[in-house]
Amino acid sequence: MKSYDELTNDLLERRDRYVADQKKKRKRVMGVATSLCCFCLVALLGFGMWQGGMFNTTPPDETIDDALYPGIKDTFDDKNGESLDNPAANNKIIINTINGVSADKMNIALMVDDRIEMSIEELCEYYGVDYVPDVPADIKIWPDQSGVIYRRNGGTGEVYWDGNVLNFSNEDFTRLVHVEVDKGSYVLQDYLYFKGTEERSVINNHEVLIGLTENGYYYSEFMYNGVGFLIDAEGVTEDEFVAIIASIIQ
Repeated sequence: MKSYDELTNDLLERRDRYVADQKKKRKRVMGVATSLCCFCLVALLGFGMWQGGMFNTTPPDETIDDALYPGIKDTFDDKNGESLDNPAANNKIIINTINGVSADKMNIALMVDDRIEMSIEELCEYYGVDYVPDVPADIKIWPDQSGVIYRRNGGTGEVYWDGNVLNFSNEDFTRLVHVEVDKGSYVLQDYLYFKGTEERSVINNHEVLIGLTENGYYYSEFMYNGVGFLIDAEGVTEDEFVAIIASIIQ
């Protein structure tokens, strides 16, 4: 059986190969697309002006969706059993296709003297949310996991880094779940899986981005109680992945 270090290196190598393949595909597509850009731009501008009502003096009506608070669904349909006390009845699951991954290298200076080690329980208290999800019975959390935050001035000042990750797998590592968290913002990452324009799912009244790659990797990105989450999984079903997310968003 592979050690955890060997598994981590193997996962990173597989991810790097996937990113490289996607870059090659995008390069080939760009060569074809360039010759069509001028024509498409003119056509889209004309269509957008017509659809946007630029030639119409009557302003569009505001929709209910426009009035919703971003990130939280606060309207319910009583006929479908939806209510504030029964948010699961209001769930809407949309799986976006992830066709490519963009990557940029980042350099972040984390000073050893600023490092503060914390247990998972201490981190849950720090984040103000239990970020440990419920996973299928055959998938277990890796042993001896903890986390760190970094405070300026030798660990006594303000926090400037608090990103952490939890790893889960079954015995033969064919089913994997990783949960990354960052307080106060979306998870800072050098690989971007979403453009931000994809249609969002609704799970327990909170909007969630969910995507699936051609290789069967699920990804999800969302904010919950002021904490950014990035969850990815391999070897799980759609229902299992949604249940993992729902176990965090209570």
